[in-house]
Amino acid sequence: MIFYFSGTGNSRGIAEMIAEKLQDTTVDIVGKNPDIFRLEKEAYIGFVFPVYAWAAPEVMLDFVKKLAEKMKREGTFEEKGYSFAIATYSNVAGKAIEQFSNIFSLQSGFGITMPDNYPITERILDTPESTLEKLSAAKIRLEKIIQCIQRQEKVVEVKEGEDAVDNTYVKAHIFNEKMRKTAPYHVTEKCIGCGICEKICPANAIRMEAGKPVWYKKDCYFCMACLNRCPKEAIEYGKYSSGRPRYYFRGFSEKNYKEYYEKYRKENEDKK
Repeated sequence: MIFYFSGTGNSRGIAEMIAEKLQDTTVDIVGKNPDIFRLEKEAYIGFVFPVYAWAAPEVMLDFVKKLAEKMKREGTFEEKGYSFAIATYSNVAGKAIEQFSNIFSLQSGFGITMPDNYPITERILDTPESTLEKLSAAKIRLEKIIQCIQRQEKVVEVKEGEDAVDNTYVKAHIFNEKMRKTAPYHVTEKCIGCGICEKICPANAIRMEAGKPVWYKKDCYFCMACLNRCPKEAIEYGKYSSGRPRYYFRGFSEKNYKEYYEKYRKENEDKK
């Protein structure tokens, strides 16, 4: 069984591809009660998640903590199958895998560099070109990871980066406390009131009012699903996202992104 949390599809896509190779099943953890799962007879127990500020998303950590506590109460924790975690990140993971394994002991941990989905900061991390390059490399990387899992190797292969301990165990907490604010979200006149953002928000932080989305919770998971999946690119966050390309996982094939990025390039050329 492979559990995942995903905002814009990187982790979901990878979880589904691994499950297909292992002939296993996937579970989106959002809204799931850990008590319903019995894992002692599972050959594989996997977790796939994005890295937010050098750590697994808080919602994933909460889920796996409850899952581990349940298994320990039942006396089934040591009977679990080969356990692994895969962290997806645009740059580095810090000690995300180590922190996760401190909660749910893992046999192995892996990292996959994937395109960035945060077009909201002063410096944009990925361009259309670098996005496609990352996807090409990630496909090869995933194939190697699947082989390691099939052989049930006990390894940790993840790019932690500098100051990994401080980043994960100190700065990630600050991110969760102070940075995941919804107030900067807003919509432009391009909004058609389709309601997709409300439906896909894993934090249930959006509701439609008078045909427009309203972020009625002060905090969300900061997954950027609403911003990147809006079909009209009508959702913005702060002052930097406007005019920047949106990203969500459409598979590893370059052709799945070609039309969108060609349109983006043309629009930027016309502005010059």
